[in-house]
Amino acid sequence: MIDQLGSELLKIRTTRTLPVLLLLAVALTLLGTTVEGLSRTGGELAQENAQRAVFNAAGSSVVLMATLAGLIAATAEFRYGTIRPTLMIEPRRRVIVAAKLAAASLAGIVFGVICVAVCFGAGLAIIAARDVNLALTGDHALALVLGPVGASVLGAMLGVAVGTLIRNQVGAIVALAAYAIAVDALLFAAVPSVGRFMPGKAGDALTGRPVEDLLAPGLGAAVLVAWTVTLVAAATVRNARTDI
Repeated sequence: MIDQLGSELLKIRTTRTLPVLLLLAVALTLLGTTVEGLSRTGGELAQENAQRAVFNAAGSSVVLMATLAGLIAATAEFRYGTIRPTLMIEPRRRVIVAAKLAAASLAGIVFGVICVAVCFGAGLAIIAARDVNLALTGDHALALVLGPVGASVLGAMLGVAVGTLIRNQVGAIVALAAYAIAVDALLFAAVPSVGRFMPGKAGDALTGRPVEDLLAPGLGAAVLVAWTVTLVAAATVRNARTDI
């Protein structure tokens, strides 16, 4: 397991995909923070909900990019055929899946920490420049710091699970995008009481996003963990029973 994890980390470090996705996550975080901070009046920005929106700009961006990172890490093996030599060295497929999950989790932590730091740095600078007092409570601040990191880790693991289930890289990316738009977002808009239990909205709740009808952060974390465990289990079974 240790050797396989080292191999997965080497694959992540030596490809251009991870840095590109990380740069995109940082750029989207910075853009979101700037828009949220500068599009409001001073009075609006002084409200806690508005500041939560500013400091939550890292949430959706980092989770999306971390999920894509996990998905690409899983599907790249099948796209380029490297899964065959990987299986020759480590024939236990569950070990390969576990190593990919662990490597993706570490990447998720890196994504989350960097994007949260960028978001808070830019957000605090905007609030100070506009001469607005910081209104965040300690509980909300903690959720806005830890939530995106946790959601990024779980998102990366979900990406590995989806990539292992679908295997085709383009198909997996299209399926993920279609789900996010056609299922997650539309279901929440139409039936919030049901849609908030879907993975995307549970992730939004975990990141501390100030949107009505979302679950509490703790419950959102539990729902997202349940989805992650379910999909990882399904991916492990498929990987063990399907020919390469």
